[in-house]
Amino acid sequence: METWVAFFVIVACVAIVMQALILGGMLFAMKKMSEQALRISEDINSRVLPILEKTNYLLEDSRARISSVVADTAEIVHMARNQAGRFDRIPAEALEMVRGQVVHADQVITGVLDTVEEAHTTVRKTVSGPVSQVAAVLRGLKAGLEIFTSSSSKGERSRPQSSEEELFI
Repeated sequence: METWVAFFVIVACVAIVMQALILGGMLFAMKKMSEQALRISEDINSRVLPILEKTNYLLEDSRARISSVVADTAEIVHMARNQAGRFDRIPAEALEMVRGQVVHADQVITGVLDTVEEAHTTVRKTVSGPVSQVAAVLRGLKAGLEIFTSSSSKGERSRPQSSEEELFI
């Protein structure tokens, strides 16, 4: 049994030595891989850091410009809103002015028409009254002359029926 124990001790020692060699190989491979990752990281840092620095500088430099553009845009929008408000008010005010002018023109035209109607009535009264009186006088003279001329030619003093109607005003 002692040989078996010695055999298992030797097998265990060989296994431990093999594990140590494997772990040593893994350590060596990990160290090599770590150095390679460190080189790659340094290479990436050496290439990317200048780009990041330039990008950061551009962003810092553009920040003031972007702020200015945003402020200008806000001012333009504000001015556009004010102008739109003015454009809304202008047609409304113009329409109100036109309405006022139409009402005023209507009042003026109504006044002129009333004055013309009054003048027409006054002229008709002042002209037609005397004209109808003159016409009546002329008809009367005509009827008188007809009676006079007819009675002297016929010897009668009768008036025609139409003459009586003409004399009646």
